[in-house]
Amino acid sequence: MDTKRLIIFAALAGLGFVVFTQAQKLSQPTTSGPVETIVEKVAYQDILSASTDIPFGGRLNEQNIQWKQWPEEAMSEEYISRELQPEALEEFLNGVAKSPIYAGEPLSSRRVVLVGDKGLMSALLEPGMRAVASDITTESAAGGFIQPGDRVDIILTTEVTQSRALAAVQTFEDRYASDTIFENVRVLAIDQIYDVDEEGGAAITGTTATFEMSQEDAELFQMAIAAGDLALTLRPLTSAGTAGASSRAKGRKKKKTNSALTVYRGGRPEQVAIIRGQ
Repeated sequence: MDTKRLIIFAALAGLGFVVFTQAQKLSQPTTSGPVETIVEKVAYQDILSASTDIPFGGRLNEQNIQWKQWPEEAMSEEYISRELQPEALEEFLNGVAKSPIYAGEPLSSRRVVLVGDKGLMSALLEPGMRAVASDITTESAAGGFIQPGDRVDIILTTEVTQSRALAAVQTFEDRYASDTIFENVRVLAIDQIYDVDEEGGAAITGTTATFEMSQEDAELFQMAIAAGDLALTLRPLTSAGTAGASSRAKGRKKKKTNSALTVYRGGRPEQVAIIRGQ
C-alpha cells in the first residue's frame, strides 16, 4: 500500500471518529440546574358578604351572611372589612336588604337598613315613589297568596246609578262596572310584614296592603278607594316587570249606558229605555 492511500485512509478514520463522538453527545439528554418557581403571594382581607341569596326586604341572619376572604387589590371603600369593623357581623344581624343581594356578593351600608335606623319603609321605596295603603280581604287579595315583593293589577268595581224606569231592562253589567285601573304595582307589605320568611306559609292573611306608586297614581288610588271596591289580581313572576317599572293608571273603559225617555201615547206618559252601545 503506497503512502497516498495510507494518508486517505487515516483521514477517513479520523473523520469517522469525530462524527461518532458528536452523535453520541447529541443523543445524550442535556442536564440543567434546578428551576426556581416564583409564586406571588396574594393578600386577602375578610369582608362581610352574603352566603345565600337575600331577597328585597329580606332580613339578615347568621345563616345568610358571613365573613369571606377577598383580594386586597379588589377591595372597595364600600365593603365592610373585619379589620376596620370587627363587630360588623353582629351589627348587621336583623338588618333589612334594600335590594336583592346574591350569594357571594359583598355587603355595604347602602344596601342594608340596620336595626334602629329610621325610615325603614322609606328606605325600601324607589326614588320618586310613594307608599300608599288600602284595606284588603282574603277574597280581594287572591286568597291571601299575594306576598310582599309581588306585583299586582288593581281592579275597581263601582255601582252604576240608573233610573227606576230602567230597572226592568238593567242587566248585571248595567248595574256594576269593573275596570283595571292600575297595572304592575309592587306590593311593599301586607299589614306590617315586608319580607317573607323561608319557613313561613305560602299565604299571608292580612287586612292592609301597602303599595308603591308615583305621587299622581297615589292620588288617583285614594279616589278609587272612595269610589268603590278594590280587588287585587296577582301577576305571574315572568311578567312582573323590572325593578324600574311603575304603576300605570289606565283610562276607564267606556261602558254601555242606559237612559229613559218619556213618550206620550194616547195621552198617557210611557217610559221607554234607550240603550247606547260602546
